Amino acid sequence: MEKAGKNKPNGFLVAIRLLCLVAAVAMPFVWGRFMEGPTWYLIVAEVFLVTVILSVSHVLWKHSGTGEWKLHSSKKGITVHTLKVPGETWLKIKVTGKLWARLASILTLMRNPDAAEDVGMFDSYYLDGSDPRLVYYTFKQKLFPPFKHREFVVKSEFSQDPDTREMRFNFVAAPDKLPLNKKVFRITKMHNRWRYTPLESGGVEYEFIYDAVDPGGNFPYALANWLIPAMLPMAFTKMPKILYKEKYLNASVDYIQEVDLPEEAIAQRVEA
Repeated sequence: MEKAGKNKPNGFLVAIRLLCLVAAVAMPFVWGRFMEGPTWYLIVAEVFLVTVILSVSHVLWKHSGTGEWKLHSSKKGITVHTLKVPGETWLKIKVTGKLWARLASILTLMRNPDAAEDVGMFDSYYLDGSDPRLVYYTFKQKLFPPFKHREFVVKSEFSQDPDTREMRFNFVAAPDKLPLNKKVFRITKMHNRWRYTPLESGGVEYEFIYDAVDPGGNFPYALANWLIPAMLPMAFTKMPKILYKEKYLNASVDYIQEVDLPEEAIAQRVEA
């Protein structure tokens, strides 16, 4: 179920508000004593106060949420919803929009390791690609210091509805399929889902659900909950131009049922 409105503020915002409130109330009573006492007393008190505030805000955030999709943003034809599940700290994110592209082009971008660099990943290759509907492969994602680059080892499941020709992809973490690499941080919990539905009016409607239960590596969940919903639409705005590259535009996949789209329509949409 989807509802208007945004999820409640994340843990960091709650912490800041509580910290300001407590400081405002306590300041007249304790400031004089702090100034008269030794420096370590002030430092210990501040550390204790901050620890309490962050702990309380974490508990409040973790147990908040409705378990329902709520609108986060809608710009340039791309809509983002977020979902907060009680008991979890990471938001689930849903992105919907429309593309003008052939299904074979989309599938090649989704499943071909050579496409990794086009979507900001690197060092991608198949671990087991004998069955095109169930593929295991790996790729890495760069992350800014002090965090290690992320390594994904995934099981990619593909299916297509024979009537509507809708394509579905499930990307599930399969961390035990490859020996551990200590130079990167391996994602162990992930279940991202994609759906591409051809429209009678032309084009393909997409839905992407980002469900990384915990990207790990000590990355602050409050920062991720703020950054990822804002960054995903930026990635999707680049997809039309990526799909218009020759290696995707002329891609051929023998195990899907194609919905033809005139090249002129794709070009017109990319140039818009």
